[in-house]
Order: sequence, then C-alpha cells, then structure tokens
Amino acid sequence: MENLKRILSETLAGNGLLIIFGFLFLFHLLVLVGVIPYSIVWAGKIKDRIEMIQLESVSLFILAMATMTVLLKMRYVDFDFDPKIIKVGMWVFFVFFMLNTIGNLTAINPIEKYGFGLLTLVMALLSFRLAITS
Repeated sequence: MENLKRILSETLAGNGLLIIFGFLFLFHLLVLVGVIPYSIVWAGKIKDRIEMIQLESVSLFILAMATMTVLLKMRYVDFDFDPKIIKVGMWVFFVFFMLNTIGNLTAINPIEKYGFGLLTLVMALLSFRLAITS
C-alpha cells in the first residue's frame, strides 16, 4: 500500500474522482433528457422511459453522495463530520465501484462493457486510494 501511496497521491485520486463524477453527472443528465440513448446504460436492460427516469435518478443520487464523500475527505467542504464515517464511505464506494465494474462487464453494449467497465475500475482504484488514507 505504501507503493500505491507513493505512485498515486491523495490529491490526484480525489481530484480525479471529482472530475470523473462531473463528467458522469453530465452524462446521466444527457441520458435523462434523451440526448444519449438509455440503451447504453444499466446493462441495456431498461424497458421504458419511466424505468429509465427512476434508474437514472438513482445514478445521480449515488453520484451526488460519492461527490460529497470525496469533497469531505479532501476537506474541500468545511463541515464538521466524523472522519471515521467518511473513511467508511470511501470503502463503501470502493466496493460499489468494483461491483459496478463487474456489472458493466456483463453489459450488451460494448461502450458500457469496455468503456464504462474500465472507467468504474479506475474509480474503484481511486476510491481505494482515498480509503487507505488516514
């Protein structure tokens, strides 16, 4: 783990996650408004527009929670919050992104399978880096 800490700084990991989250937030908003087809999200299993709105709302909520956790971890938001809870949150997001990577690899659409599969793996590794930080 010390090698990982030397190779990937906490600042780089946190800022990297925040940049990725920003792009993903925009991506999911574009799916919601119909600019991007919903057939390339949620493993291509969304049946209709109502289900898409529900699932994309879940995606946006999770992104908001992950963003707030990273902002608190990086101390970009000045809010008195127990650091132990933030650390647990980072571990939860690490596990979540690893499971999401596995889910993406089962997708029908190659963009979701390979593009987002790789992206969620990077997010998991960056989350891991923040989780192991004191």
